[in-house]
Amino acid sequence: MLKRLCLIFAFSSMLISSLACAGDWQAKTTDKHLVVIELFTAEGCGLCPAAERWVKQLPQKGLTDNDVVILNFHVDYLDQKKGWVDKFASPVFTDRQKQLTRLNLFQTVYTPEFFISGEVLHDWRAHGLDAINFVSEFKPEANINLEAKQDKNSLSVHSRVSVEGDENKQYSQLYLALTENNVISEVRGGDNAGATFNHQHLVRKWLGPFKLDANGKADMTTEVALEKSWKLADMSLVAIVQNMENGYVLQGLALPLKDR
Repeated sequence: MLKRLCLIFAFSSMLISSLACAGDWQAKTTDKHLVVIELFTAEGCGLCPAAERWVKQLPQKGLTDNDVVILNFHVDYLDQKKGWVDKFASPVFTDRQKQLTRLNLFQTVYTPEFFISGEVLHDWRAHGLDAINFVSEFKPEANINLEAKQDKNSLSVHSRVSVEGDENKQYSQLYLALTENNVISEVRGGDNAGATFNHQHLVRKWLGPFKLDANGKADMTTEVALEKSWKLADMSLVAIVQNMENGYVLQGLALPLKDR
């Protein structure tokens, strides 16, 4: 009997350990419009730390994760110009900046550059808060439901999306991202040589576009590989729905992947 109880206890311990290692998260949007902030920076850019600090200080100005969704993309086109290779940069992120620039009918990209729910913001110091508060007053035009489950070194993401309005149904697409907070990086070159950054909302993966059907809906599962260096407890799964005709982001959602 004692031996049998020991076996049951051992099996139960293994089961509890297995469940503790598996992540299972979900979130959905409400009738509140979350403003999507896309910031394009580079570690070699001398003006970029100020922009990252401005974003980091938004909660002190009354704008929290309940109000905004933040994506901090690092671009790669300054690596050679500044003499510092940004290990967080990707040509995929540069392509996203160029895409937003074209949607805003511009041709030049630069750092730091902000887009507020798809619209370029030239003077973020003077008008950033006003722009965020202005966009937040609009009714959201998309509903997003996210479910994520960790399976060893991958994340299984189930996304359900629906949009309102004929034009949105025709032109809208879904994008997914993985972001990470508290990413420490020592910079030894470029304009910021000698600085140590603590990056927040750092984009690790950018996926899409995923098309919606003729009824403006999507119901899909996506597998995302997780790298060993990422700290899952500091990460969030982000979804945004954007009208690719006018560039307007209809709604965003961030799902923190924290232990429960």
